[in-house]
Amino acid sequence: MTKTLKFQLPVFALILLLLGSCEKEYTRSAPAKTPPKTSQPTTTLEASLVTTAPSALNSPYWKTANYLVVSAKDISKGILYGDGGLNLTGTFGGLTSFNKGNDPKITLKAAYDAEYVYILAEWSDTTVNPSEHSLFINAGSDPLKPTENPTGWTSQKNSDKLSFAFDIDGAAGSSGTFASVGCQASCHGTGNSTVMTPNSGSVDIWNWSLATSNPLGYAHDLVTSGSGFINDAGGNIAQRNSANTGERATPKYEWNGVEQSVTLPNGGSGLLDPTYFLLNKNVMPGDAMNGETIYNAVCEHCHGPNGSGGEYSAINGVGSNKKSRAAYMAAMDNVGDMGGYWGPLSASEKDDVVSFLRGIAGAPGYYLTAPTANTSAADITIVSNVKPTDISNSMSNTTNKHGKYQVLIKRKLKTNNTDDVQFNLGTKKEYVFGIALMDNDGKNHIGSAKETLTFK
Repeated sequence: MTKTLKFQLPVFALILLLLGSCEKEYTRSAPAKTPPKTSQPTTTLEASLVTTAPSALNSPYWKTANYLVVSAKDISKGILYGDGGLNLTGTFGGLTSFNKGNDPKITLKAAYDAEYVYILAEWSDTTVNPSEHSLFINAGSDPLKPTENPTGWTSQKNSDKLSFAFDIDGAAGSSGTFASVGCQASCHGTGNSTVMTPNSGSVDIWNWSLATSNPLGYAHDLVTSGSGFINDAGGNIAQRNSANTGERATPKYEWNGVEQSVTLPNGGSGLLDPTYFLLNKNVMPGDAMNGETIYNAVCEHCHGPNGSGGEYSAINGVGSNKKSRAAYMAAMDNVGDMGGYWGPLSASEKDDVVSFLRGIAGAPGYYLTAPTANTSAADITIVSNVKPTDISNSMSNTTNKHGKYQVLIKRKLKTNNTDDVQFNLGTKKEYVFGIALMDNDGKNHIGSAKETLTFK
């Protein structure tokens, strides 16, 4: 009996030790962690419901949001502007021209809350084009229009743009319905005859332009129907800066020297550079064509043809628009070497010469006006990574230091305006749209005619 007990005790102790060890190991193990959410590609643009508005480019939501990769195609190419519109078609060759032929790598992300939809668009573009139809005298010829005379006033340079198109009320055209073919339903013709007007129904256009909408923090809000493009009620935020019609127009306004302070819809503020953007303005005095005659007789032998430089420095740079007319006049009055040339001119002749110098520098092609608050024209606000109040630091010799654009669009789900698409999520979760990109262009574009926005 005693021997048996002695044998059993060590075995029993060993079992207890093993059980204790197992229990110890079990209590040490922690529950498996849920892996962090990462962005995943999707086949539609998925908008997820959020409780915190992702209204900034660095909002945490965008870091993990799913994304749609847009397979860019040529939508419209080979279109030229009319007489006097030169070097305005940077996307003339479609994908082979856009971003110097490099893949734009377009991605879209989306979100929504109880009131707004948010769409973040990103694409590669190594150049920055912050001017649109600037008005020049004797500017460069266009290799795509070799027979057109560039002498006198012409429109040169164009902006980078992003556009979205949404069906409002069952738009359709010769290609089919918007629901079946996307924004191609509203396009007709080929080449220079192409127009974007559906045969029936209407299409809501959201148009971001680096030159004419980005500075104010809005997108152009338009509607196109059988009657053509119409700006939504509440004002066109960019008006043509011309005293007459056509691409050979004479500038009507110039910067008046007052700081161009803007308050953006997101609460940001800053000053717009008058080199590129015209907000505070005066009517441009003087006759630039007469100023050219005076310049050629009095100034050209020192400063070269069209201010391109000679014995003295060039004076045709776009930076000269940073000076008000009064500052321009004062600067030239104080240059001693010019006393014998500039001094004898009358006040009106000096005005003529300064207007000519404005022309060879390139006057802004549009002047900007903020839309009326709480109107349809003010529906769409934007934030981009190229700040209009810091345009000089966002670019260097027209090079985009970011290497890509980021544009965040915000719009109410339901505006209750007849010229807008309404996102009625109680009855419909999917909305067909088209997306277009333009690189130094306003007619030719790449993108995708048909994608789908899905509210999850």
